[in-house]
Amino acid sequence: MRLSEAIKRLAVNAVDAASPIDLVIGEVTMASPLHIRLNENSKLIIPEELLIWPKRLNKGEDDELKRGDSIMVLAMAGGQSFYIIDKL
Repeated sequence: MRLSEAIKRLAVNAVDAASPIDLVIGEVTMASPLHIRLNENSKLIIPEELLIWPKRLNKGEDDELKRGDSIMVLAMAGGQSFYIIDKL
């Protein structure tokens, strides 16, 4: 095996080992402005500035997020952005 191939394989394995996203369950703690708490860390509250969510979950829509709603969240690596997928 050539050195370049070995380096490429090591890089791919490193990326695969450190998943860039995690699927976690959370709860809406405040609807306006939106804040959520992830079940894996009950002390950490994620503010609206770090959240992305589908328009159908906006205030005023039929499926709007309300306090106490359980949600599925994709947490991006580094903890700087979180994508709300859907309500549970």
